[in-house]
Amino acid sequence: MQRANVVIVGEGKSIELIQNSKYLNKLYLTSNLKIKGGLNIKFNTFRELAQKCKALQADIVIVEDEKWIQQGIADVLKQNFINCIASNAKWSELSIHNLYTRNLLEKYDINTPQKLVLPIDFPVIVRADGIIKKANSVQEIIDIRKKIFEQSPVIGKTIFLEKFIDGEKYVVPSLFDGKSLLTFPNVNIEQELLNTYTKNLENLLRSEKAEFIGFINSKLILSDNKLYNTGFSFEFLKPDFDVDFLYILNSAIYQKLDEINL
Repeated sequence: MQRANVVIVGEGKSIELIQNSKYLNKLYLTSNLKIKGGLNIKFNTFRELAQKCKALQADIVIVEDEKWIQQGIADVLKQNFINCIASNAKWSELSIHNLYTRNLLEKYDINTPQKLVLPIDFPVIVRADGIIKKANSVQEIIDIRKKIFEQSPVIGKTIFLEKFIDGEKYVVPSLFDGKSLLTFPNVNIEQELLNTYTKNLENLLRSEKAEFIGFINSKLILSDNKLYNTGFSFEFLKPDFDVDFLYILNSAIYQKLDEINL
């Protein structure tokens, strides 16, 4: 692998990992952070960013900001033939559309908290697109529903109830290359459980033709020796591993994550 020019779009959570890579050539930041060897660039539109990345001969662009990911920054960069580490806009919506995401997970044998028609025990979780609230009584459910409908009748139509799962909460980052899913280890989760979850999530992404290269973070609850998925996020979370970070990202670009051993 040759040395790479890297652009970090966001607050700079990945700076240390990039700077420690033996494959780094030049580092560019879109934030106002001042670091040794790093150069700052500004942009007003995603198209402008793409043009600047071309001019700087950027080999890899890492997008850390979830809002920009949801707005389609990866789609614009990809259209301009720039290697971007971020989900496309379509798949980042897994973090918003709770009912759609839940149904998709169930299709691929990934555990989710039980969906409720009527609350029997409390607390329960009230979900709608982009909204997750805990309710401790029927009156709280009514109040939450009323508030959601007042804010948006459209979002109100997506409301459903979910069983409250009591257990240890984790956010586990994975990197997808369009073919393989690399999930970063978590010492607090039994490896066999995590491997099964990763296999099912990879099957979901491949079968549903998720054409992106980027991080997808699973919000998990460990309860009664089962992992339950309660949602996703797409911002950059600094994972823990010993392999050169740029080597991992380059492997993702060439769809060779299955060759990485963490």
